[in-house]
Order: sequence, then C-alpha cells, then structure tokens
Amino acid sequence: MIEVEQLSLFTMLSPVPPAVAVCCMDGSRVDATPAESWMQRLVQGGEYVVQVASHPMVLRPADGPADGVPAGHRYYHYTIGERLFSGVFVGRERVRT
Repeated sequence: MIEVEQLSLFTMLSPVPPAVAVCCMDGSRVDATPAESWMQRLVQGGEYVVQVASHPMVLRPADGPADGVPAGHRYYHYTIGERLFSGVFVGRERVRT
C-alpha cells in the first residue's frame, strides 16, 4: 500500500463577515459588507455597502463625530465601530433586449 500526502496551495476563502452599521437617524443596525469594485468606481472612497429599502447605499468615511451630523442629514450617515460614514445610493441600469 502506498501512502500519499497532498499539500494544497489553495484554501477555501470564507466570505468576509459583515460589519454592523448603525444609522445616525434612528439607531437601527444593519449589516455592512465590503463595497463591490463597480460601486467603488462610482463612489470615491466607498468602503462598505448597506441595503436601505432594497437599494444599495455605499458608505464612505466622513469627518466629524456622529453627534455633529445635522438632523436633516442623519438618515444617510452611519457609524461602524467608532468611524462615521456618509452614504450615496447607487444602482445599475439593466437593458433588456
């Protein structure tokens, strides 16, 4: 009987676990995943994406503390950990032929 050992240079990459984003408007918590490359091309500095009413919002770092965000702008600001982010809605247009 021949014994064979195998060393694999490939690993199964597990998906990056989502971060928790907290909305500055109402304190709701949602999963934030890394922004896809097409999203990063649209939103300079975009790091994460959250789903808001089934629409993707790309989050990019914002300046200042979360409690400094004016009331009318809190709906698109989120914190992840100690960092503040502002969001921009993005989407893709699909053409059916």
